[in-house]
Amino acid sequence: MKIYILLSPKSQNIKDIEFFISDFAKFGVNLTPVIINDINIVCGNKNRLFINGCETEMPDAVICAFFGDINRHSLYVAQVFESMGVLCINPASCLTDAADKLKSIIKIKTCLPDVKFPETILYESGLSENILKSIGFPMVVKINGGSMGTGVALAKNRGEAVDISESFSKKYNDSVILQKYIESSAGMDIRFIMCGGRFITAFVRLNSGNFISNVSKGGHIEFFEPEKSLIAQAEKIADILKINLGSVDFLFGPEGDFYFCEANSMPGLNYTRAYINAGRPNPMEAIVQNIKEQIKKREV
Repeated sequence: MKIYILLSPKSQNIKDIEFFISDFAKFGVNLTPVIINDINIVCGNKNRLFINGCETEMPDAVICAFFGDINRHSLYVAQVFESMGVLCINPASCLTDAADKLKSIIKIKTCLPDVKFPETILYESGLSENILKSIGFPMVVKINGGSMGTGVALAKNRGEAVDISESFSKKYNDSVILQKYIESSAGMDIRFIMCGGRFITAFVRLNSGNFISNVSKGGHIEFFEPEKSLIAQAEKIADILKINLGSVDFLFGPEGDFYFCEANSMPGLNYTRAYINAGRPNPMEAIVQNIKEQIKKREV
């Protein structure tokens, strides 16, 4: 079973990649790290794969771990692998859709009208006071393609919303969205880990010192047993966004309900260390087994 983990120049030195490869090895699967820039695929009557200029056999699966380095070349490689029947975790459409927060919301809302979302608008210069007041203050300002809690802030009034949005747009070279602040979920959210269309585990991320729940921003993990209806909703969202391996996040609503927050095609692995430290089974074992089953089904 040959599986490549496709890395970008940015992601190759991230500590989580080391954890990821190590955990897969513990559960019987060796991942071969390959820098995406070193891959070339010649499309023709017979597709041919080259790594560092040397022709090699096609793998059984590839795991796309670009972490923000999504560009024309990386998407092209993912698309060609997928077109050749190689299990692509995640496919190119997922990499682009999950990375675009506003696109994810629109796509899910179209397919699942019963899913709740914080009111959201794309920031544009000149937004009127009435529009912003309809969302309410404070409001969340965030970059559309952010991750790990980067590019997120609270704005108390229109002036702050405009100043923060303009600053984020220039700093991160990204579009900015404004969202209703769900105060009942301040500093906490629920993260569902999904693989192969199936629910793997869920946990709550808590941060008492920040309205942002991310572990990278000082949050911690508490274990959580979700209701079946919420699991079903997370699985439907993962299916719409074609998330093979990734996460779906929810906010706690004010009336015991839940609001979709965002999805990720390759979440961080802080949660696996939390499970191990608490003496619980490592969720990566279920993920590895799921991927092995997906590959075997393709071989039949």
